[in-house]
Formats: sequence, structure tokens, C-alpha cells
Amino acid sequence: MIPIKDHWIAFVHCRTIMATISTNFGHGSMEAFRDALPIGSGAAATADRLCEIGYCLQLAKGEQLAPDPREDRLVYIAAGAAKLVAQPVTGSPVNQVLAFHFAEDMISVLRQCASNSWGDFRLVALTDCDIAVFPAERFLDIAQGDPAVLRSVLARSLQALHRSRTRMMQMGHKSAQQRIADFLVSMAERLADCTAGRCAFALPMSRRDIGDSLGLTIETVSRQLTELREAGLVETEGRSKVCLSDVSALARVAGRQAQQTGNAPDN
Repeated sequence: MIPIKDHWIAFVHCRTIMATISTNFGHGSMEAFRDALPIGSGAAATADRLCEIGYCLQLAKGEQLAPDPREDRLVYIAAGAAKLVAQPVTGSPVNQVLAFHFAEDMISVLRQCASNSWGDFRLVALTDCDIAVFPAERFLDIAQGDPAVLRSVLARSLQALHRSRTRMMQMGHKSAQQRIADFLVSMAERLADCTAGRCAFALPMSRRDIGDSLGLTIETVSRQLTELREAGLVETEGRSKVCLSDVSALARVAGRQAQQTGNAPDN
């Protein structure tokens, strides 16, 4: 499968990349990328050609992938977690986290564009990350020769688009509590593969990151988490550990029951 996908230091203060580059395509991130390809393509010529145009990087927590003014890139996360952020123009106080990404995600990172009113988009490591980087146009040119690979890319791209549209809808129509509840349910699904019952996991992002992704202040995020704790739906330990007592109940708080029963007749 090839998904296209989303700490306390705001992304505008992220350090310049000091990543370690690896050209060993038989191990590490590139081998993980090959293993993630659809069954039947990993050992084929298509996989070899894709690996030949890519390179591996190791990003430390807080580091960002250096911008590229020449070409768009596809980034496969072999291990770790990252966030895709919109880099605002100088002087803008607004931060925006576009998406969070985890192991086995593949992300589209657009080329640096000074003409964009938001500046450009950056991939920033939330934890230590092992990644494989590919030039997007050449990747897609090669992928066209393998329908299974291309189909997987398109399917995951649509999935990421759906998540993005859902989040935009939430910011306009859902309350702060519903946004936080929906975020926690989504993280339970993505980080722990859990959709019901009790669930525990560690969040790699900070509360500021959560707020920046949902259009909320850090104070609002903290207040809503406190209310969910008092309601017995959420337990927290430190800054990262979270336990959801009932994922289904939290999904109802998030307003997800309407989606689940969308085919039922109106009363």
C-alpha cells in the first residue's frame, strides 16, 4: 500500500535540516518502501526503477525537510511521525498544521513557491523519522507502467483528500469539543487501529500542534481535554499518553453517528 497523505516549538521556529542522507537502497527506509508496494510489484522492475530515483534521509525530532524550489516530491515515512505545515509569510502570526503523518504514509510535498501568499509547505519531524524521498513527476511516470502501484497511489490520494475535506468541514460546523473528540477518534484509528472499546496510545504531537490543525487555541484544547476527562471519556498521562475509555462513545460526542447511520430512513 502507498498512502499519500495530516511539540511545543512552533513550525516557524523549526531548525534548518541537518539530516543524514543514505544512498543504500537495499536497506532502511528504501527497503521499507519496497515492502509497502502492492503484492507482486516489490520485486519487479518497477520497484527497482522507483528505488533508483529516490534517496533516504533521517530527520531528528524538530527538523524539517529542506525546501526544494525546483520540483515536487513524494515522501515515504518508514518510521516516525511528522506534520505538514503551511509556512506563513514573514510577519504573519497564523500557524496552520495541514496534516499529521505516520509510518507507511506517503506525502506529497510541493516545491517551494514564493508567490504563494502562505509562503510554502514544509514537512517537520514530530519524532525521529526515517524517510525515503522521490521526485514526484518521475515517480508517477514510472508508476504508470505498473497499474497496481498507480492504483494504490490514486486510492491513497483520495483517502487523504477525504480527510482534508472532513477537517475543513469540522472547522466550520463543529464545536471545539466535537473537533477534539473527532481528532482523538481519528488518532485511535490511525495509531492504534482501534474503532471501538477501550484504547490507549501516545500522541507524537503537542497540544499546540493539535490546536493549529483544528483552528483552536492551546488553551481551548486543554480546556476541552479537561472536560472530556471529567466526563470519563478520556484519561491522560503526561503530555503524550492518552487512554480513551470508549471510542464509540467519543465518536458520538464528535457527531460521527450521523455518518454511520447515513443510509437509515428519515423518521
